[in-house]
Amino acid sequence: MSLVAGLDLGSTGIKILVSDSSGSEVLIEQLATPWTHGAGGTTDMAADDLLDTVRHLVEIVARRLPDVTGDPNARLDAVAVSGMGETGFLVDAGLEVVAPSFAWFDPRGGEQVAALPEPLRAAFAATTGIPLGVQVSVAKILHLQSGGLDLTGLRWLDLPAFVVAALGGRAVSEYSLASRTGLLDQDTGAPWRDMLAHLGVDDTFLPPLVAAGTALGFASAPWLPELVRGAALTVAGHDHLVSAVSGGDIADDTYLVSMGTAEVLLRVLDTPPSSASRARLAEHLINSVRHVVPGKYVLVAGVKSGLLMRRALQLCDITDRAGRDGLDQRVQALPSAGSVAEGGVTVSGARNDDGVLALTIRTDGVDAAELFRAVLLHGNDEVALLVAALDREVPPARRSILTGGWASMACVRDARAAVLPDITTSGRTQDTAYGAALFASRLLDSSDRTPPRTTDRSSDMNDLTTLERRGMAAISTANGNMLIVAGDQRNGMKAVMNDAPDGPNSISKDQLADAKGDLVKYLGNHAPAILLDPEVALPRVVDEGTLSRDTALVVGMDASGFETVDGLKFTRFVDGVTPRVVRDLGGDVAKMLWYMRPDRQTADSRVGQEIAELVKACSAEGLLLIVEILTYRLEGESAVDYAERFPSLVAESARISVECGAKVLKLQYPGSAEACAAVTAAANGVPWAVLSAGVDHETFIEQVRTAVANGASGAMAGRSLWKDSMAVSADTREQLLTDRALPRLRELAEAVDNR
Repeated sequence: MSLVAGLDLGSTGIKILVSDSSGSEVLIEQLATPWTHGAGGTTDMAADDLLDTVRHLVEIVARRLPDVTGDPNARLDAVAVSGMGETGFLVDAGLEVVAPSFAWFDPRGGEQVAALPEPLRAAFAATTGIPLGVQVSVAKILHLQSGGLDLTGLRWLDLPAFVVAALGGRAVSEYSLASRTGLLDQDTGAPWRDMLAHLGVDDTFLPPLVAAGTALGFASAPWLPELVRGAALTVAGHDHLVSAVSGGDIADDTYLVSMGTAEVLLRVLDTPPSSASRARLAEHLINSVRHVVPGKYVLVAGVKSGLLMRRALQLCDITDRAGRDGLDQRVQALPSAGSVAEGGVTVSGARNDDGVLALTIRTDGVDAAELFRAVLLHGNDEVALLVAALDREVPPARRSILTGGWASMACVRDARAAVLPDITTSGRTQDTAYGAALFASRLLDSSDRTPPRTTDRSSDMNDLTTLERRGMAAISTANGNMLIVAGDQRNGMKAVMNDAPDGPNSISKDQLADAKGDLVKYLGNHAPAILLDPEVALPRVVDEGTLSRDTALVVGMDASGFETVDGLKFTRFVDGVTPRVVRDLGGDVAKMLWYMRPDRQTADSRVGQEIAELVKACSAEGLLLIVEILTYRLEGESAVDYAERFPSLVAESARISVECGAKVLKLQYPGSAEACAAVTAAANGVPWAVLSAGVDHETFIEQVRTAVANGASGAMAGRSLWKDSMAVSADTREQLLTDRALPRLRELAEAVDNR
């Protein structure tokens, strides 16, 4: 029986929920969130205290799980971590924490927010989708910076990402949580560079952006009990959004009302709001951000009613469930208009930029029930304002689903029924932890969108033969990720050899062959594999012993150029080159390029048939084939329209190629972490490597990091490595390839292996 766990880092408590493969809850444990409270409402947390709490929870699970399941060998196969937004840690290159984390309701950072330059203040809400205030992460970062903390070389890790990294996973930034920082541009899905520039940091301040549920490695922290070690890890995302998926997809006409310390009204959208709409919504403290479901967006309207209700209970000396249940009955027993004259009790503080419970009592006879009722009604007033603001931007919701701890109180449900439509209540006690467990379970399901583990090929749709597995191993790093230097260009390589006395076009075939030989000698031999062409480089680099015996040879079968038929591009084979010829040339693996427009071509089209036929022919020869796909603009298609379609074109090209039998893919970078996750899903277990497409090295490194974090299995780089290191002069080539290109290759190897 497979067991998975969802870990919810909540504002009040840290919960862990274990479920089995059918989704049935096995056990739930909870400990208090280890905040340290200071003067003036300041609230922060030390990293060691957080990890001690997580460790304690995991140890409780380790003790209980064998008895609960009846299996002495029970263990967790996957763990997903969700949690509150805004709160996180600043860490150095070694993931050492340099400052405490601040609660999202901590008041610090107000002076720094007020001092932001006017252009940043004016653009903040429309760009980030969240209102500017002390709640956002950047306010606390600015507070620390103004206190003397140097941000150089530091990175921001939200709480779930920090815990995953502490457990042994990769350090990333998940989209829904990054959306809470004030550092993410909602239109581009990339870090907001104007804000980063104000902080004095670069794009690396946020770790690689990934979609919720991305496979991030395996639990390996030495302090973990044995039953957790080796569990697959992922970040599930922002707690309220994870709660929204715990019961399945939320319809677009429905409020998901998550009632924790914050009370959140959530609407799911298929398309993102405009920047103008984001700005209008932010005036009412409503967020317009990315969902944990790829391709979906959410409107998140919040009030701090849960915080106020908690403080009201504390004021009434109610600290346990029995006391809360008794109060619930007393509030329900009050007459509909209450027993205190109107205006006898007034409450403030629930607005999302407040959080200070302020009571004014002007009359006698105000007991705990009347006080709590007044807090509830104040929450109603604030919720009604949010509903009115939402209704001005999107069609009104027709029903509401209440989740979270406060939804268990009948008086809370009755109160909200006055301002929310058609209320129902979730039957789960821990929706966020359960939703996180669902993300964990998807790590074990190869048919899901979650990227597969790159070291496990057992679930691939198109299985490799034994010889093909040998080929795959030959082109991969020791960690099992593809890394190939691309040197099969002909005219493209000539074009960058600018020291030719009579220009690049004058370079002879022999001169180009000499350059390719040096490319192999000084660069390719330092990679697991190099891709070469059979027209210029081969068989010379093999026959002359230039190619190292430890470097695999990938032979490109495609000729330069293409033909156009009915507006579609088609490549052709190099004359006479077949899978058998690839073997005769010393090739370990073959590569063939096809152009594809999946909106006009299918698996049954000419290009699909060509892919299927060559895959079959290579397999018969015991030869692994890398299927390279390039998508392109059609004649008459605008650049704007093509750019909009591009991510889906790459993903659909991958899907069609896999349907045609492709076992390894070489693809363009689709533009974002979400798009990479979509490509991984479309590839359905078939590994894909991202190609450099001539971009500069720095850009490609970040693309590779993002792609690998979202399921890509490696990279194939050509011009990004050597385009400014090739020359006709042999001495110049050697110096540039050694001093410039080789360090880039080493950096690329680290990115491919996510080091």
